[in-house]
Parts: sequence; C-alpha cells; structure tokens
Amino acid sequence: MRIAIINCLKANEVCSGAGCLKALNSRTKHFEQYRDTDIELTAFARCNGCEAGIDDGFKEKLDRIINVGTEVCHVGVCTFRKDLEKECPVITQALAYLQEHGIRCVRGTH
Repeated sequence: MRIAIINCLKANEVCSGAGCLKALNSRTKHFEQYRDTDIELTAFARCNGCEAGIDDGFKEKLDRIINVGTEVCHVGVCTFRKDLEKECPVITQALAYLQEHGIRCVRGTH
C-alpha cells in the first residue's frame, strides 16, 4: 500500500511528525487497518499555510503525491490546540483534490 501523510502548516508549530511515523511503522491507531499489509510512505508534506491556500507550490506537492502512485493519503489531525480543533480549510480542499484523482483519504494518523 502506497501511503502519503499531509498536515496543516499550523500543526508544524507543535508537531515533529514523530507520532504519525510511529503509528505508521507500528501499524497502530489509524494505520491499524494495514496491519498485514506492506506499506511504502510516498510523501510526508505540509500545506503552505492559510494565506497561501492551494497555491502553485502546494498544488505541485499534491500532483507529486498523485504522480508517485499514492493510493491512500492520511491527514494528521491536531486536537491539542483550540485553534486547530477544526480541520484546516486548505487541507479540506487538498483532500477533495486528491479524491478527485482516485486517492482514498483518511482523516487521522495517531
């Protein structure tokens, strides 16, 4: 299974990605569904921020995720900061774009 992970840039303030990668590697939390499946991580990306939206640079990242044969994209959900409890609208748009290109999207990593 070819998997990508994307996160909101705001989460970058407090997120190292370690929890996402630990859950992926140990097949726990939202990655438990792949317990008996070989996994290849195709990308680990952040959006370019609320002000940028789906700018050319972020669209290039999304197209790269598509073009490398990603099958599933997980989005990290940050729930320990009040301003990040709702999904980032840029991430929502990004997931819709990926789904339009046949990539299954899962909200959650760890």
